[in-house]
Amino acid sequence: MNLFSMPAVMLPLAINAIALIITLLYGCREDIRERAVPVVMWYPAIAIGIPMLLWFWYSVVSSGDLPYMMPLIPLILFFSVSFYLFTRFNLVGMADAKALILITILIPCFPFIPLTGYPLFGFPPYVFLPFSVLFNAVVLNLLLPVGFFLMNVIRGNRAPLSYLFLGFPVNGETISDEFGIVMEEFSEVDGKIQRRFIGVRAAIKDLVCGGKRIYTKSLKDEPQKYRKELELYRKAGTVWISYGVPFLIPITAGLVTALVFGDFFVYLIRLVIG
Repeated sequence: MNLFSMPAVMLPLAINAIALIITLLYGCREDIRERAVPVVMWYPAIAIGIPMLLWFWYSVVSSGDLPYMMPLIPLILFFSVSFYLFTRFNLVGMADAKALILITILIPCFPFIPLTGYPLFGFPPYVFLPFSVLFNAVVLNLLLPVGFFLMNVIRGNRAPLSYLFLGFPVNGETISDEFGIVMEEFSEVDGKIQRRFIGVRAAIKDLVCGGKRIYTKSLKDEPQKYRKELELYRKAGTVWISYGVPFLIPITAGLVTALVFGDFFVYLIRLVIG
C-alpha cells in the first residue's frame, strides 16, 4: 500500500480524525485564553464520532476482519481507563483526559499509512493509534524545557540550573497577565523582600497531591484572595514562573504528527538499529 492510502474500512475513522482535530484546535485556543475548556466543545465531535464509529465496527464485522481488531479491544479499554485514572492522580487535566479517551475510542486505528509507515501495534491496517499519539505528545512536551533553557541562557537569566529548564522570569507588576505557575516563594522581613525557589520535589508533590500551587490565572481571577502575594510580586520586580503549557496542545500536536509522520518511538528505534 502507498503512503497515505486509506482502506475503505478506515473512512469513518478519517472523518472522526478531522472532527477531533478541529475540536482540539478550538480547545487549545480556549485553554490558552481561559485556562478552561467548555464542556459543550466536545458535543459536535461526539455527535459525529459515534455514528462513524458504528459504521467502522459494522464494516469490520461485515468484512470478516473482526479477528484482526480483537487484540486492540483490550488496549482500547486499558488506555481509556488509564487516561481517566490520570486525572485522579492529577497527572493530566480533565480536558486532557477527555481528549485522550475520545481519541482512543473514536480513532482506535490509523486511518491511513503515515510517512514512516505503520507502527508495530496491530495487524495492518488495524494498527493501534492512541499509543503513538500519547508518545508523540510526551516527546513534544519534553522539548519545551530545552527551549526554556536556551531562551534563559540567551537572555542572561540567572537561576539554579534545573529551573532554567522549567521556566523564566516575568514582570511582577503584570504577572497576572501571564500564563503559568509561580516557581518562587516570597516574604518581607524588615522591609526587605526575601525570595526562594520552590524545591522541585515539593513542586512535584504539590502537583500530584493537588497542593497549593499558585497559578497566574488564579491571581487574575481572584486578586483579593492573593492581594498579599501580588504586592510581594510587585515589590520583588520579577518572578519566575513555570510556563504551564496546556497538555492539550501537545496532545493535538501528537495526534497530527502521528497521523502524518507516524510514531516517534518506532522512528527512534529505527535510528538506533540503523
